[in-house]
Amino acid sequence: MSFELDLEAARGIFFTEARQLLGEVESYVLQLERDPTEHETLNAAFRAAHTIKGSAGVFGLSVITHFVHNLETVLDRVRNGEIGFDADMSTLVLECRDHISELVDSIEAGGSAEVVSEELRAPEEALTKRLTAYLHDDSVDDAKESERVKQVQAAKDAESASTEPESKNKNWHISVRLAQSTLCDGFDPHPIFSYLGSYGEIVRMIPVLDKLPSFVAMDPEACYLGFEVNYITDKGLDFVKDAFEFLTEESVLKVLPHDCSPEDWETLAHGLPEGYERACELLAQAGFDKPVAKANLPQEVPAAQVASALALQATVDPEAVVNVQVAQKKAPAKAVTQSASIRVPSDKLDALINLVGELVIANAGTVEQAKHLNNISMLESTNAVASLIEEIRDGALGLRMVQIGETFQRFQRVVRDLSKGMGKQIALDISGEDTELDKSVVEKIGDPLMHLVRNALDHGLETPEEREANGKSQTGKLGLHAYHDSGHIVIEVRDDGRGLARDKIIRKAIEKGIITPDQTLSDAEVNMLIFAPGFSTADQVTDISGRGVGMDVVKKNIEALRGTVQVKSVLGKGTTFEIRLPLTLAIIDGFMIGVGSEMYVIPLGYVRECLELPSSQLGDYDRMDLHYDLRGEFLPCVRLRNVFNSGGTQPKRENIIVVSFGGVTAGIVADQLHGESQTVIKPLGTLFESNRAISGATIMGNGNVALIIDVPKLIGEVSKAHASHAEAV
Repeated sequence: MSFELDLEAARGIFFTEARQLLGEVESYVLQLERDPTEHETLNAAFRAAHTIKGSAGVFGLSVITHFVHNLETVLDRVRNGEIGFDADMSTLVLECRDHISELVDSIEAGGSAEVVSEELRAPEEALTKRLTAYLHDDSVDDAKESERVKQVQAAKDAESASTEPESKNKNWHISVRLAQSTLCDGFDPHPIFSYLGSYGEIVRMIPVLDKLPSFVAMDPEACYLGFEVNYITDKGLDFVKDAFEFLTEESVLKVLPHDCSPEDWETLAHGLPEGYERACELLAQAGFDKPVAKANLPQEVPAAQVASALALQATVDPEAVVNVQVAQKKAPAKAVTQSASIRVPSDKLDALINLVGELVIANAGTVEQAKHLNNISMLESTNAVASLIEEIRDGALGLRMVQIGETFQRFQRVVRDLSKGMGKQIALDISGEDTELDKSVVEKIGDPLMHLVRNALDHGLETPEEREANGKSQTGKLGLHAYHDSGHIVIEVRDDGRGLARDKIIRKAIEKGIITPDQTLSDAEVNMLIFAPGFSTADQVTDISGRGVGMDVVKKNIEALRGTVQVKSVLGKGTTFEIRLPLTLAIIDGFMIGVGSEMYVIPLGYVRECLELPSSQLGDYDRMDLHYDLRGEFLPCVRLRNVFNSGGTQPKRENIIVVSFGGVTAGIVADQLHGESQTVIKPLGTLFESNRAISGATIMGNGNVALIIDVPKLIGEVSKAHASHAEAV
């Protein structure tokens, strides 16, 4: 049972890596659409497809290997210059990529790994037929084909045996020693050899049992196997090695052609763990005897240079040749590159973050006790622990930080397909791909971004004819940009299309009953009407947008992440959606303040400075809104006491915490300032959903709860309060 579970875990790694490779294939194909002459990009796409096929073969997923084989062969013909890469080829490869993704999903969900499911059979047959047409394309000019064959043959002659391309059958010897942890790690060696057998012939296979202990000392979960294999195939060295790609690093794999040099054979025999004499016996049993040295030829010279070596033999000093060989043997072997990363399940990271959060709360309690006892030594110790905890917190949160580039790259395909379907020319501009934020935020922001991009493509950007008539370039521009700002990440979806029509939005909003005809709204408030439920300015419903669902969901999903969305638009110039999100949803740096007997936390990223509110500028104490002269600038302020109806007598001293968000600066008036603190965010229940100034809560060291101020919403409330007061005056 344990082995079966481990095997499933290993297959899970394949599914994850297969999706990553499929994403790479899509990215490479979209790059080739822009520049089909990028041979390295084409080679990368081919290698990604080849790796998927090889890895699937290792796990016996023949339904994937058989389909990918045809795609790989077509890409290989493109690499060799036999067929060109055009728009039709691009579309076909992308459709094949989507089909492979569906096969992966089907097998992961428990579907057959050997027979295509009923719902996928018809699409696969259609795609295979289109691929086969490229495999049997006779449209290549005979003269060009003859020249290409000559070039390919010349390339084959120039390559060494280790990189010989796939051509005629070749005899390979494989020495493999499986690590003891192989079975525990879920790797079954049988599918590897089954996969090799499907592309060649295993002539002889000798098991190596020298490491097998006595029955008493045997570990039933350990692997003591090794093999010496005589294998014939028309594939090259890379293919044979790729078949063993999923073996653990502790396993030993050596692959040599039977026509290798005597020195290479000796190196293999000396390098096997059984010792030289025993290795010679095993190699002989597998039919791999020591090759005979080629007379009068330096063994290190590649096969392509044999002819020139013979021609120069009469003039070359034999001692110089020997010196070159000695230098080659003394050259240090290339270091094996070890993986710089490991895979960790996300639930383990979540558990670690939760424990770090509890550690922060527990340490805060210790600090409170030290202050209460007025123990200086204990305070110094707790401060040292707090510093270490802060570093642990940052490190733990850093483990969950991922780049947003992968999310952005998904829209390359979306823009391509939708623009073609709508007959529009659209160029996608992406920047800030290396901007990092919490993995949980990345996972949840994908759908809102998809809504915004689709709406920009459908409503925002015009057709080429419409753009040309308006004096614009026929190609519209759509931008996805990300950057950090004050402890937040800002994502912009920007287009240079029609912009938002204020009059049309107001008219539709009145028709829907969202606003009344006598309401006066600013441009920013009008723009935000598009997020009202059921609102749409589309004249007709399409399969992309126009039903009035989506934009309100966008706003709700973003606010569920404690983020905000704002709209800026200029008629005829374009529209920008600005999304602001917290970097993490778990632990933040906060600024603790007090109002009466209650404690509140302001996220430190919003805080700019703190000031004492002079008694001459206190104004009407019962009013929620007031203003302050901040170095000649008007600063709207709000009393937190009145926002939460704390009541009580007026304190002798009040303080202003200056905060800013989205280019707007405001002041929050509180009674006491308690300084910075690490804040573990705890979600609030449905009881507080209607409160527009609270985003969460935290537990303090004394066990009391402090509410976390939602600064963006509070600034919005301040703006509304001041606008209402101005109208009343």
